[in-house]
Amino acid sequence: MSDLALAVKEIVCGYDGLDIIKGVSFEVERGEFVGIVGANGCGKTTLLRALIKLLPVNHGGIEIYGKNLVDMKRKEISQKVALVPQMMEPVKGFTVSEMILLGRTPYFERFSFETEDDHAVKRWVIQELKMEDIADTPVTNLSGGEFQRVAIARALAQEPKLMLLDEPISHLDIRYQVKILKLLRKIRQTRTVIATFHDLNMAARFCQRLILMKNGIILASGKPDEVLTRENIWKAYRIKAEVRTNPKTKHAKLILLP
Repeated sequence: MSDLALAVKEIVCGYDGLDIIKGVSFEVERGEFVGIVGANGCGKTTLLRALIKLLPVNHGGIEIYGKNLVDMKRKEISQKVALVPQMMEPVKGFTVSEMILLGRTPYFERFSFETEDDHAVKRWVIQELKMEDIADTPVTNLSGGEFQRVAIARALAQEPKLMLLDEPISHLDIRYQVKILKLLRKIRQTRTVIATFHDLNMAARFCQRLILMKNGIILASGKPDEVLTRENIWKAYRIKAEVRTNPKTKHAKLILLP
């Protein structure tokens, strides 16, 4: 059995005839936590949409756990891959428990209702993410950080092998940023996780590997301290930064220069 969760081969895709992703190739191994970073407009969100077949690929190919994405039906994709979008809105009238149960939709048969197995998965997710205290709370009453946990819980209820998250810590305070990233690191023990980031220091601290993009191509890929060099930061962002690496943890930390 291959150790690859994802293989992206020279893909080209975009919108309205304009190529946003321009010949991107990379691989992700099972159980990795990979961060995709780059300036606004570099193609991070477009790439995630292509990985879940929400955007057609004009050239190249994508394999999910060894199977060609074009050969996978929507239901099969939803059972293997979960996407947590950047701007997910609370659904009025739903509790946290009911919102999580929506993640079981890919397993429902037509005109059927949730089964005891679906409820068992929901209970497992609530327990795994330690959400018992808010399980019956209306999602509209939650803070941004709490609702982000619910969005991840709903995706986890799909029982995916691969989780994709678009800017999972945007608009959260530092406390919830750390909570969410610790949660993703825990999830990575049983699933593969790919997330996009603006915060390079957080990405470097929690991800095993980074992919740095600019204008729809990959500038660099590798361990955070290999990717986040002064030269690469200048190429991608046109800003000067000093990069310091913790000798014990090997975490790279950026300090912006005037």
